[in-house]
Parts: sequence; C-alpha cells; structure tokens
Amino acid sequence: MKFIVVLVCFFASKNVLSQGVQVKFTVIKNTNEVVQNSTAQILKNTDSSILFSKILKQNTAFSLVANTEYFVRITAVGIAPIFKKIQILNADTTIAINAIAASKNLDAVIVKSSKPLVRQEDDKTIVDAEPIASTSTNAYEVLEKTPGAILDQDGNVYLNSATPATIQINGREVRLSAQDLTTLLKSLPANSISKIEILRTPSAKYDAASSGGIVNIVLKKGVKLGTNGSVDVSYYQGRYATKSTGFNINKNDSKINTYLSYSITQRENFFTINSERVNDASNVIFKQNALTIFKATSQYIGSGLDYKINNKWNLNYDFKLSSNVGKNNVQNDIDILKLNNNVQVGKNTSLIQNADPTLFIGNTLYTKLKIDSAGSEWTNSVEYTYFTLKNTQQYQNLNINPAKNTLLGDGDIANKKNIIVLKSDAVFKFKNKFTIEVGAKFNYTKSNNNAVFYADTSIGKYLNTFQTNKFKFTETIAAAYFQVAKTFGKFTIKPGVRLEQTDIIGNQIIPSDTTFFIKRTNLFPYLYLKREIAKVFGFKLIGNLIYRRSITRPYYEALNPTARYADQYTYEVGNPNLQPQFTNNYELNITANEFPIFSVGVNAIENIFTNVTYQKDNIVYRSFDNLGSNKEVYLRLVGGIPPGGKYFFYTGTQMNRINYDGLYNGENFKYSRSSWNVFTYHNYKITSTLNFSINAWMRIKGVNNFFETKNFGALNCSLNKTLSKNKFSVNISGNDILRTNRVNFNIDVPKFVGNGLQYTDTRKFGIALKYSFGIKPKVEQGQGFDAPKDLN
Repeated sequence: MKFIVVLVCFFASKNVLSQGVQVKFTVIKNTNEVVQNSTAQILKNTDSSILFSKILKQNTAFSLVANTEYFVRITAVGIAPIFKKIQILNADTTIAINAIAASKNLDAVIVKSSKPLVRQEDDKTIVDAEPIASTSTNAYEVLEKTPGAILDQDGNVYLNSATPATIQINGREVRLSAQDLTTLLKSLPANSISKIEILRTPSAKYDAASSGGIVNIVLKKGVKLGTNGSVDVSYYQGRYATKSTGFNINKNDSKINTYLSYSITQRENFFTINSERVNDASNVIFKQNALTIFKATSQYIGSGLDYKINNKWNLNYDFKLSSNVGKNNVQNDIDILKLNNNVQVGKNTSLIQNADPTLFIGNTLYTKLKIDSAGSEWTNSVEYTYFTLKNTQQYQNLNINPAKNTLLGDGDIANKKNIIVLKSDAVFKFKNKFTIEVGAKFNYTKSNNNAVFYADTSIGKYLNTFQTNKFKFTETIAAAYFQVAKTFGKFTIKPGVRLEQTDIIGNQIIPSDTTFFIKRTNLFPYLYLKREIAKVFGFKLIGNLIYRRSITRPYYEALNPTARYADQYTYEVGNPNLQPQFTNNYELNITANEFPIFSVGVNAIENIFTNVTYQKDNIVYRSFDNLGSNKEVYLRLVGGIPPGGKYFFYTGTQMNRINYDGLYNGENFKYSRSSWNVFTYHNYKITSTLNFSINAWMRIKGVNNFFETKNFGALNCSLNKTLSKNKFSVNISGNDILRTNRVNFNIDVPKFVGNGLQYTDTRKFGIALKYSFGIKPKVEQGQGFDAPKDLN
C-alpha cells in the first residue's frame, strides 16, 4: 500500500493526452534563398534510427509527437549537410533551418559527431566501450572498468544485487559457469566490443532469470561506409606479457553488407592466493600458499552478412568463434599447525598441471520486417551455440611432514553444451505514443559432463570413484510476454507480464543414479512508470519507478555433483537438490538529459541460493545451497561536469546493505553488512588529436557470498594520439598503476572461519597501435552525456 501511495504522489500530474502535431521545414541559404527539393530525415532522439524521410515540397509536413525531441538531417545539392536537434511543442509549426553553401572544391567531408560515454534509455544504461577498450587487453578487463559493474574474484558481475547479473553477448545469454564465462571473455579482444548495455531492471521482454540484472556485451559489426577496415597490434607488460594483433574488413553496397574480423592474443599471467582456515574439530590451522601460472593463446573470428531484401525486409547472419588453448601450473604449499601453540604437525605440497582448451561457436540467423514508418517491426531469430571444454589434469601430493608416499593422480573432464534458441518479437507503434510489445521464446540446453580420474599409489593405479562422474542435464524454457506503453503528456506507463514454463532433467549416471526433475510454470509481472520532473540548469530531470519479479534458476555447473579437484584439501561440488530463488525488485531512479544520476531500490529475495563453504574432516567443499531470505537495499549516486570544453568527468558511488536471515551449515544465521563501490572517469583534451584519460574504481568493505573484503581497487590512465588525418592512432596506458587491486578477505560463518589474500597480474603498462584504411573514419570530438549516436 505504501508503494502505491508513493506512486500516486510522485507521478500525479495535470498533463493531458499528447496529440500528434504537423511540422513543416523551410531550408534557407545564407543568401536568403529558399532551397528547393531538399531531403529531410527525422530520427529518434534515443537511438538515431530513421522515422521519416521525405522530399521537402511547399506543403510537405511531418506528423510528430508533441513535447518530444528529435533529430533532423537535411541534404540537398549545393548545401552542406545539416544535422541538428529539434524540440516539438504542442502546436503545428514551421521550422526554419539555415543552410551553408557547399564548397565547390570539396576534396573530402568529415562528419563530426560524438557519443556519450554513459547514457540512459528508459530502463537501459548504455556505456560506450571504445574509450575503455583502448586501454584493455580483453573483454573481461573492459567489464572490470565499466562504471557501475562490480566483478568478484570468481568472475561474477554484480549490478545492484547480491545475485550475479546475467551476461549476454549480442543480446543472447551465455549460459556458462562463472569460470567458463571468464575464460570466454578473456579470449575476446577488447576492440571487438562496440558498447555495453546494462539493464538493472529488465522489462517483461527479457528472460525472467535475470534477478541480478543483465549485462549485454554488443560486439562490433560492419560499418556501412563502403569498403574499409583496420589493423591493430598491442603489447602490455606486467610481470608477464600480453600480445595481440588483429584486423577487420567491411564491404558494403546498397543491398549486401559483409564483415570479417580476426584477432589472436597470447597472454601469460599469474594468480596468487594465501589463505588460513581453522578446523575446531581437529584443533588445527591450515595455512595455504598457492601460486598459479597461466599461459594461453586465444583466437577470435567474427563474420556476418546483412542482406536487404527490400525496403521492409532484412536478413542477417552472424558467426562467432572463440578458441582458447590454455595451460596452468599450480604449486600449493600447505602447513598444518596446532591451534593452541602453532606447532607444525603437517606439511604438504600439491603440484597440479592443467590443460584446458575451450571452443565457443555461435550462429544466429535473424530477420526484421519494418511494418510501418512509425517504427513498428517484427523480428525473428534462430540461434545455435556450441561450447566445449576439455580439461586434462595431473597432480602430485607430496607429504613432507610426516613423510608418506607421494599420491599421484590424473583425470580428464569433457564438458559439452548445445544450445538452441528460437525467438520472435513484435513491436506495434500507434498514434498518441501508444506501443504494444509481444513475443515468444523457446530455449533448449543440453549439457554433458564426463569426468574420469585415477589415483596412483604404491599399491598401484585405480579408479578414483570420488571424482569420476557422468552427468547429463537438459533444460527447456518456453516463454511468452506481453507489455504495453502509453504516454500521457509528460507521464509514461509501461506494464507487462511474462509467462515461463521450465522443465529441467538432471541425470547422474556414475557413480550412482541421482535423477531429479524441476517442472514449474510462473508468471512474472513488470511495471515501469516515467515522468518528466523539471528542468534544472538546462538539464531535463526524469523520474522512473520500476517493479519486477524475477527468478534465478540453478544452472548446470551448480547442480553437477562432480567433485572438481583443487588440492587434496579443497574441492568444488554442485548440489543437485538446489531449488530456484525469487526476487521482487523496487527501484526509483532519476536521469538528467539521459544520464543516470540517482537510484534507490530494494531487492526482496526468497529461498536464496548462494555459494557456500563447508568443512568436513579437514576437507573444504565449495558448493551451493538454499539458505533463507535476503532483503537488500541499494543506493547509487552519479555526477560530473558535462562535456563541451576540454575537460569533463563523471564520478559515482553505490551502497549495498544486505540483511540475511536463514541457515548456514544447518545452524540459524543472521547477517547484516554494508558495502560501497566508488568509480570515476576523467577526460582531458590536450589538443584536437591528443587525449588524456583516467579511470579508477574502489570497493569498500565488499561482501561476496559472506566473504568480507577489505578495501581494494585500481587506477588506470591512458594517453591517446591520432596521426595521419586520424587514420593512425597510438594509445599508451597503465592499468592498476598503484597495484591496489589486491583482495584481503575473511569469513566467519557457522563451522567455518578463514581469511586470506589474493591478487593477480593486473598491474600492466602497454601500447596499442591502430591503422584504419579505406574511407576516412569518423572524427569524434569528445564524449557527451546527451549527444546522439554516430550516424554512418
């Protein structure tokens, strides 16, 4: 009831139903001569898509929505192209536009436009990835530097919840574990990313299994500028080196557009974790110092074809391939001490070798039908994704004190996924700002895991039945949604609902049959309210209220009971008894000229499942369990200096307060904790071709699955210089310059107490070179909070 009262008070308005108005344009040269037969295009302010295109005659008029901003683009013989923003009021009008005569000796035209680094479109935050990618070596590092996204040490991404966000690539969910997803993102080159879309509260159009929000990584495609391309090479040096090179080629004509990109990256890295845990039952302390050295070669291929069948139909095919051939060596030194006097009672060393090649292949066939000039359209897609991981492992457990025979072991894990997705979406736009969206989706995922391990002791080699496992998993999700949007003056309402039918079958064949089923049908309501509040210092303030219900389903790796070996005292296992969790989210946010400045919200989570750490007989098991409920409150603030001069910046902070009430290790457990995340970006334009930028973030009193962290973060700087009429660019950068990305952690839960330190090779300095050929590339003159997208 309180929520409804807040809605009524906040959005109460005397605005009347908005009607379409007739708008005419007159194009006038500087000689006061009216330009005849010019072409005018009306574009959306939100995404610069074309709504109307007409030849301007004496009585040519456009029917536009009142109290709305658009862009108009005008071209004609004898004048320079015109592109500007217009504000439509409540009455029919004629807009006079001044034109400049075109130069008769024009050798080339460079269109200058700018993109915002961060901007808001209704419930979606869009981050331009290009400035971030220029200082990064892979897609994972780009995510680390994305404002508002928080990555933990396991590779999970968090937005405004203790539940990890769903990761998508080109709008399609990547249904992999955090570890496999991290491997995939590190194999994607940073310069393959065009933008990152952040949906903290996705509408009914999106899968309900996105309780933590959605992070959509949009990869670059061909740019419609004729035949062109680029070649790039980069080198970054930390303790170890990362080297990368690649190219992309685009070929376009009026009907067929094709592109091809390729890159190869060689990287070497290390990961260190020093930990200490107490086992009261054994009256001992375990101190572990583990060092992992990684070596990997990643290759990425992206290609696609876009065929314009006619003015209404488009057919598109995209192909993505990412392979990673990696090896890592782990040395884990373990000291076992008496709890009361720190006397050493045991000393062991584990030497582990892993070879884990992965292959990811994505295919998408996509069609779009433009139903009318108002923006109505019908899209359909068929997607097939294949993922395979083959892990070969050899390990030695050296028992130094007391001296025992060395235990040798080896094993192979083969993990395969086949994913088929069928999707259809339709958007119908009517007069008076009324929109209907409907759609359906069918998702089929089949996973197979085969793990065979052997142990070799003084009595011979035998099958390790604890680790050997065969597990099959099939998930089918059928969904349909319906939502409408209606604008009344300055007020917009968008309710929706999504229906999902879930069928999950898991079958463990070896060592024993643990077949389980999950069958359920759920409704997920959604409500979005938007209202223009006021104009302050030229900024248009818009308030948004959102409610949504979502689900988090246990994924394959969380259910798979295979014991994954880390060392003789540490394993990771799934839990086939996991049940879904449900989240009710309420959020109020405010934007200024499409730039998010303030958000406050609540996540009420039922039947929460999360990572847990259990200890039994000196062995630690990292797993998942349904524990209880969690009420989480979050607050986000962002501000800065708008662009326009040589310098601009933004800075922001997010606070999360969790209140957990449930069980842990079978005991009652209540837990409350606040954490903060601070981020900032600065850009100084020294000259027209020289830019200096700073990107920094810090996490204060972080919480990750009851692991509490001390303060850590990173400071990144870059200097970018363009040469040869902007065809050649040089970027010199430093990442984690102060070496502050070191995570100190501790955990204190029933039956388990521990602490430690982990860090990796994040301090790197490097140089990236890029040469563009073909048609002259666009020139960007800085990023703006509310500038339109680049028009190709």
